[in-house]
Amino acid sequence: MIPHRPSMDAFWDPDVINEWNEEYSPRRTPKPQCRINDDGLEVGLPTFPSKKIQSILNPKKYEAKKLFTLKKHEIAEKFLRELDESVTDGKVYEMAALTGGIKIIWSKKLNTTAGRANWKRETMRSAIRSVDGKPDTKITYRHYASIELAEKVIDDEERLLNVIAHEFCHLANFMVSGIKNNPHGKEFKTWAAKCSQQFGDRGIHVTTKHSYDIDYKYIWECTNCSTEFKRHSKSIDPLKHQCGSCKSKLVQTKPVPRANAVVNEYQLFVKENMKKVKEQNPGSPQKQIMTMVGKMYQEYKASKLGAMEEKVDGIMGNEKDVGSRGESLDDNRVDLVMRKLKFLDLTSP
Repeated sequence: MIPHRPSMDAFWDPDVINEWNEEYSPRRTPKPQCRINDDGLEVGLPTFPSKKIQSILNPKKYEAKKLFTLKKHEIAEKFLRELDESVTDGKVYEMAALTGGIKIIWSKKLNTTAGRANWKRETMRSAIRSVDGKPDTKITYRHYASIELAEKVIDDEERLLNVIAHEFCHLANFMVSGIKNNPHGKEFKTWAAKCSQQFGDRGIHVTTKHSYDIDYKYIWECTNCSTEFKRHSKSIDPLKHQCGSCKSKLVQTKPVPRANAVVNEYQLFVKENMKKVKEQNPGSPQKQIMTMVGKMYQEYKASKLGAMEEKVDGIMGNEKDVGSRGESLDDNRVDLVMRKLKFLDLTSP
């Protein structure tokens, strides 16, 4: 049970909800939503194309994204070094040298922002003797600096470089300028101007706020006030939840829900018999259970087909009896019976 309810402000805060879902939701692999025909075979493309299908539909875009995923950490570390050497003359890395330098952390919990700069200073005091032999205290500082990057938000190199530059300006503001209480003040803007001037030819433009559109997987919209509620997971149920502003109904706009799917005979048969087969075969793997259900369905279809053929044979027999008494057959009735027989001949190609 989630700790938030629609009556609470936190429920309508996507940052709070997405972070909670990411941390506590069970991990599962999404299954492609395919249509299953009467023979138990999957047909059609899934609603959300798999990586293999994406590579076929848009190979250039898929390869570019795959290459970026493999090299993004290396790109981030290299550009961070360039920023430090060009903008602060290497001061930030020098100050964080005792703790391993600036660490880059890729996070799955950042859902509504692309990056976050973290800094902490630890004061170290050690007893020493001064030149005149008197006891003294030596004070040193350890700087812990890191930049968190959102895996779900940063999806190309241009966005990655701009996010790194923005968060580096925060670290420079904390560590070099000593500003702790005004993260986007005049000192931050000074560092931002230096970054933009030094790397503007590479598309770097640092502002006080990140300027980008986050590609949320799910979006719901209020039918009355048109307020949008965006999530990375399917955490809103329109049947249970309503708009937090005007209490109106919500409809899913991304991805657009499919029309009411027709549940075929095979799916109904599996749903009705799966539990019984599992109880009769405890400990059997799922693949074996599905094989058993498939065989049961084939037997069911065969018996159903036999019953229908007997019924049609009965109809034909009655028609022959009528003809033997000298009565004429209705041509339309004969055509109807023949169409039924053709429909029942499932072995024909």
